[in-house]
Amino acid sequence: MIVCSWNINSIRMRENLLLELINSLNPDVIFLQEIKCQDNEFPSLYKEKNYNLVINGEKGKYGVAILIKKKIEFEEINFESDIFKCEARICGIKIKNNLNLHLINIYAPNGNPIESKDKFSYKIKWYGELHKVIKKLINSKINLILAGDFNVLEHQDDVQDFDKWQNDALGHISSRKKFREILFSGLTNIVRLFYKPGEIYSFWDYQKASWERNYGLLIDHFLLSPKLSCLVESIFFEKEYRGKQKPSDHIPLWIKLST
Repeated sequence: MIVCSWNINSIRMRENLLLELINSLNPDVIFLQEIKCQDNEFPSLYKEKNYNLVINGEKGKYGVAILIKKKIEFEEINFESDIFKCEARICGIKIKNNLNLHLINIYAPNGNPIESKDKFSYKIKWYGELHKVIKKLINSKINLILAGDFNVLEHQDDVQDFDKWQNDALGHISSRKKFREILFSGLTNIVRLFYKPGEIYSFWDYQKASWERNYGLLIDHFLLSPKLSCLVESIFFEKEYRGKQKPSDHIPLWIKLST
């Protein structure tokens, strides 16, 4: 099974790049973040490529979606917390197989500017609710994949000059603690099994020639429960997508599971 995750930064602007990714990789499941469209505005390419769609859209901003191969039986996960209903940042599915596999796709709040107490406190509260959801699933021995754009610099080497980010919502100690609370629930950050901190990035800003000088951040992740972590054969970062015409500022990443 191949599971892919990508902050596409507008599905309608980058439909051609998603199609290219599907044609080259043919993932079983695709997590998309920041789709920037309402449910009824999502392009129909997923039907042509034999996928079903689970979507939590929002007009002009945020929004997440999951594409699942039609051969896979699943049901949608409902998230009851009020904070998850404020902005379209989470969706999930349960795959009906022998693993009882749950997949949750997130686009965590950015939280900046940190001087805006409303924005930063919303991020911290949002992460708190996510932690409750994850802890409950792990305690129930559910096999879980949590992936997406976490908007957190978990390790100081996930950017070249971490000292400059400690007063940013991505590098602030409060954000990092919330991320680690989720990890400590019993999840493994898969990138750490294959790369040393600082070896790989997933995001390059459009500003200040960040791509050209390789000034990147690692803020996109796959977090897996124990049994699934043992089944991961590889993780791959499709870095060339950042160099394509009209790219997202994030790149697709994917894992291969020996299920």
